[in-house]
Amino acid sequence: MLRDTTITLQDISAPGRRESWDSAVSCLQGGRMGVKIELGLTEVRTENGSGERLFCGFLKDLTWRKAREAEILRGESRMKGIVEASFAAMFAVNEEGKILMVNEAAVRRFGYTRDEFLGQNINMICPPEHKHRHDSYLLRYLETGKSRLLGKKGELTAAKKDGTIFPILLGVTEVEYTGKAKMFAAFIEDLTTQKKLLEVEVESAKAEALLLNMLPQDVALRLKKDPGHIADHYPNVAILFADIVGFTKMSSTMSPVEVVKMLNDLFSMFDVLVEKYDLNKVKTIGDCYMVTSHPGVESKVDECIHMCSFGLEMIEALHDYNRRNSSKTMYLRVGINVGPVVAGVRQPSESNGKYGYSRQDPVHKGCAR
Repeated sequence: MLRDTTITLQDISAPGRRESWDSAVSCLQGGRMGVKIELGLTEVRTENGSGERLFCGFLKDLTWRKAREAEILRGESRMKGIVEASFAAMFAVNEEGKILMVNEAAVRRFGYTRDEFLGQNINMICPPEHKHRHDSYLLRYLETGKSRLLGKKGELTAAKKDGTIFPILLGVTEVEYTGKAKMFAAFIEDLTTQKKLLEVEVESAKAEALLLNMLPQDVALRLKKDPGHIADHYPNVAILFADIVGFTKMSSTMSPVEVVKMLNDLFSMFDVLVEKYDLNKVKTIGDCYMVTSHPGVESKVDECIHMCSFGLEMIEALHDYNRRNSSKTMYLRVGINVGPVVAGVRQPSESNGKYGYSRQDPVHKGCAR
């Protein structure tokens, strides 16, 4: 018995009516719904003049085809679910640059609806200054088969519907399928958050470098962990304090640029010596240069002799500078003392927000004199 059919044999065999008919119907077997079949029915034309009408029927089992169609639909449904679940914005684009498909992430990311996307050129998400280049890139690939971006990832910028420009990571690949025309898939990841985090890391690194330039390394690390008050007492520290004899009078005859260049050249030479002798540069104020041994670190050498050797090499370095710059002859005044010190970090005030690190002690004052 056949079901799902609306044309009967009586309809086909009506006087004066001749036609062919086929349909996919369900076949009942034993009173229960059976398999899907394809039924074809056509009238056979005869010329024997008997007036007898003959019909020919064709039956085809559609079980396998229907199962295959259901499997294809399930696969398409799974693929659509995967595409929609992606965090990255995804576009399918034809060889003309027209958008064939977008996922929900692309809708959220760019602010367009699906209907606004579909059928439009993908350059709608390009910044204004790059729109005219996009089609030429695609055309060049279609003509030459060469592309700098296809199959790779690259950092670019994109534009949202509201005009916002934001950084992206773009990946483009050619889709392999049975159609003759080419199709491309584009995957876009928003790099806004990553870029902001990178900027924070860069600024943090700059701040740390500045802090290490202002404070001894151990003090800077402690300050990062705990920005509270830091004050330490050290029983035995060697301190050197050096300045240029007659600097104030000499600098009054020089331009500011000349003064800064001269001090930069001198202090750069002294910085090299600090590294050589493994000492701790505390600060420079004008022409004054202050260095200590490492507080709280047990030294294998006599710190006083070690600091004196450093001071003598500073003087020799200044003599070398004088020989290279004969226009001015400078002399270095160096004071050294060894003994107990108190070192601390001055907390930033509300007015200037700056940290300060200093050593207040008779030893410091004695070497300065």
